[in-house]
Amino acid sequence: MNQTNFTNTSSDWFRASEAAGDSMAIVYGRIPKGSDQIEWCHVSHCDCDGIGGFTRLLRERGIKNLTPPQTKHPFRKIFSALWNRCMDVLFPERCTDRTDWKHNVASESEEHPVGWHLFTKEETQRIIDHCRELQVTVNSFLLKQLDQSIRQEILRPGEKVSWMIPVNLRGDIEYPDDTANHVSCIEPKIATDDTPQSIQRQILRRLKRGEHRANFLLLSLGGIFSHATKVRLLKKDRTKPAGNIGAFSNLGVWEIDPGLTTDEGWIFCPPRVTGQLLGAGCVTFNGRLSLATQGKFSPERMERWVRNIREPCLR
Repeated sequence: MNQTNFTNTSSDWFRASEAAGDSMAIVYGRIPKGSDQIEWCHVSHCDCDGIGGFTRLLRERGIKNLTPPQTKHPFRKIFSALWNRCMDVLFPERCTDRTDWKHNVASESEEHPVGWHLFTKEETQRIIDHCRELQVTVNSFLLKQLDQSIRQEILRPGEKVSWMIPVNLRGDIEYPDDTANHVSCIEPKIATDDTPQSIQRQILRRLKRGEHRANFLLLSLGGIFSHATKVRLLKKDRTKPAGNIGAFSNLGVWEIDPGLTTDEGWIFCPPRVTGQLLGAGCVTFNGRLSLATQGKFSPERMERWVRNIREPCLR
């Protein structure tokens, strides 16, 4: 894959995370038409985010006139967003939805292959139709089912669980390389009895509050630290469980002219850093939704996630 010399503060933090011992490989898998084999490839998060990596892969396959999706949640109230986020960090008790949870921290030397599933076009449409009936996004529905699929493997399954949800900032911030890291995140906390509707309301509330912009600004302020200092800070932080169970990243819907591609479907999964239990991702390519996870849970978690999605949608 072609690389660029462009860098930004987010990329610098990802490079520090890699130097601290984390894998920064974003996993993609291509399924050619008429084949039951998957072609795996890895793109470094040090160079681009999930959307950027996918854009690069498609461009290198000949799809040149491709513009990465733009944010639907621009946020310009910089100082109020940053103030709110700093207050949450300094005074966590002010977060009314904060609940601590615990999990086992297994050996980081274990290998965890990617589990994945590709729905048919018909199944994908039925999932979309079901979400419309619920008046929720596909993203909120999938996150609810993913959260439920891993509950039995948490030491305290009744507790709220914090998830890291990447947020695309293209259209809010602009860099010369449109595939570079234009990403921030929010961290919704999900209880076992939360519904897709309540999860969606919480996500929208956090976006409206500007949590994603504030997190991006905090990373940018950290640009004053040297690479060695960033590595030291991250190594210290990695000695304890992460504040969230892992990342759930949705690359969204990509409709490509069938005459330009021989791809049946694509798989996507974000990295999992030390202290997190899993990384999970999804992408809809030319009408087919795919799911993927990697991490410390049993392989059965993918089967449960797929089953949780299918049971209400595909009966």
